[in-house]
Parts: sequence; structure tokens; C-alpha cells
Amino acid sequence: MTLVTLLATLDVIYTLAKYLIFPPLSLQTTELLSFFGSILLVLIAVELLETFKTFQRDKTVNVLSVLLVALIVMARKVIIMEINDGTDGMGLLGLSAIIISLSLGYYLIKRSESLEK
Repeated sequence: MTLVTLLATLDVIYTLAKYLIFPPLSLQTTELLSFFGSILLVLIAVELLETFKTFQRDKTVNVLSVLLVALIVMARKVIIMEINDGTDGMGLLGLSAIIISLSLGYYLIKRSESLEK
């Protein structure tokens, strides 16, 4: 997992350097979406590594970290999704239901933690 995270990070750095050194004449939307998707992929990998490290140390799973990773995954899915390429309405409703339920779960757990303190 660490190797994959390192390779994904190096890929993001290489792509960013390539765009900064040799700026494209016309930057396409698909290239931008791919780049943002790569950045979010690195964030997902870092969060998963942190969750694994916490589990190894404490032998407990931090539910907030898991929900945060799931929210980042859903954000990545929304960002790289092409709406015009035959996405049906039920798929979008399902995706929005997942995002709302993950957000609500994250909010409720954070709220219960703050009330305990």
C-alpha cells in the first residue's frame, strides 16, 4: 500500500511538473478531471495508510477515518464522472443518497464526540 501511494504521489508530481514546464496550448477538461482524480487518489491512499497504522497500533478502527475515506472516494467519483455519457437518473440518485448518508453519519459521530467532552 505504501508503494502504491508513493507511486501515485510521484505520478501527480510528474504530471504537475510537466504542466508547469511545458504548459499545454489548450488544456482539456478531461485532463483536468484526470489530474484532480489523481490528487484525490493520493488523498485516499494516505487516509487508508493512516487508518491501517492506527489499527495496527491501537487494534481499533476509527469510524471517522473510514467515513472520511468513503466521502473522499465519493467526491472523486463525482469529479471524474462524465454526466453526458449515458449516466442514468437512478445512478445519480443512488450516488447522492450514498453521499448524504455518509455525510450525515460523519456529522452525527462528530456531534456525539463533542457532546461527550
